This record gives sequence, C-alpha cells and structure tokens, in this order.
Amino acid sequence: MASEDITPADRIRELNSINEDLTSVLQHAGESIKVLSPAGSEDADSLEVRKAQFDSKAKDVFVALQSATARLRRQAYALEEAGIISAQAPTLSSGGPQQPRPQGAAPGGKQAEPERITNGGLGNLDVGWLNSRGNKVGAEKEAELLDEAKDLAQRELGQTT
Repeated sequence: MASEDITPADRIRELNSINEDLTSVLQHAGESIKVLSPAGSEDADSLEVRKAQFDSKAKDVFVALQSATARLRRQAYALEEAGIISAQAPTLSSGGPQQPRPQGAAPGGKQAEPERITNGGLGNLDVGWLNSRGNKVGAEKEAELLDEAKDLAQRELGQTT
C-alpha cells in the first residue's frame, strides 16, 4: 500500500472543505425544522407528507454531520501522527474530584504528577508560526502606511509650491 504525502496546503484545503460542509449541515437542519412548521396557507401539505419530508431532511443532516465528523477525526489523527498534538488531552489534575484534607495534614498518598501543559494546551502547535504565514494584516498595514505617506507628500508638495 503506497502512502501518499499530504502537504499542509492539502490539509488546509480539506479543513476549508469541511467548513463549507458544516454550513450545509446547518442549512439541512434549518430546512428540516421549516418542514415541521405549517406554511400558513390553507393548501399546506398534510401532516404525513410533512413528516416524510422531515425524515428525509433529518437523514441529510445526520449524513452530512457524520461525514464532517469523520473528516475532522482524520485531521486530528494526522496532527497526532505529526506530533503536533498529543493523543491524550493534558489535564491539570489527574485524579477525580479533590478530597478535602484536615488542616495540618500533609498531602499524602499516591497522587500522580499532573501532565505538563505546553502552549496553553496546544502542544507543539506554534500559533506564531501559523500567523506569520498569513500576510493579510501586514499587507493591509503596508497599504495604510503608503496611503498616509502619499497624503503627507502631497500636502508638503502643495505647501512648498
């Protein structure tokens, strides 16, 4: 079985596609709810017809939702394999609910060391690196500064002549 190299750009395109699919999930959900409400006119469909339409629309919702969930799960597995996120969610405390101890009692017993949470729970995902790849803010600021410089130059040239 040949393994195909998937680039980060492919991953981003896949996430964008999933994002678009989630809008269709919401659209199908809205349509299914709309089918349940009477249209307000005298010639509205019978209750049985509306129930059948709702069943059809609800199936569309669940199919689209299941597809998006499976695709998101594949993305998460890929992030785990790349070592960007961990398979186990880090926790601040490893035990169950904290038991109150009597005053003066030393913390005893076998209590597991809490896992180290790095980067606010994002693991090795470097948000700064991701942000540096998108140049939209930099380009907008550059255009804004160029406009200000152009206005300043025009004012100065207008005053000196």
